[in-house]
Amino acid sequence: MREPGRRRRTRPSRRGNFGLRPAVCHLLRARRRSPSHSARWDASAADSAALVEAVRGLDLPAEPGIAYVAGEARTVQAVRARLVRERGRPRRSVLVKPFWTPGERGME
Repeated sequence: MREPGRRRRTRPSRRGNFGLRPAVCHLLRARRRSPSHSARWDASAADSAALVEAVRGLDLPAEPGIAYVAGEARTVQAVRARLVRERGRPRRSVLVKPFWTPGERGME
């Protein structure tokens, strides 16, 4: 036990930037810097080609990492296919969670 009135020593977080992993922070910074990655965000989210094209234009880090993709079912499947086929990412490192699809309920 520690003495009353003494604070517990804590170590600084290795992640920084609100707990995000460095690869995620790299992607967010790259997205903010590059105006060429514009997509039509007023397009429908269902089976969205705009999001898939935006992912195509991302400057991904060379080191392996995990991609977590969540959203409409067909769109996240297309994003996973793009990352695996075109970018050569291992299929197991692209995690997909479809939260909804048009006309379906109970996917959460």
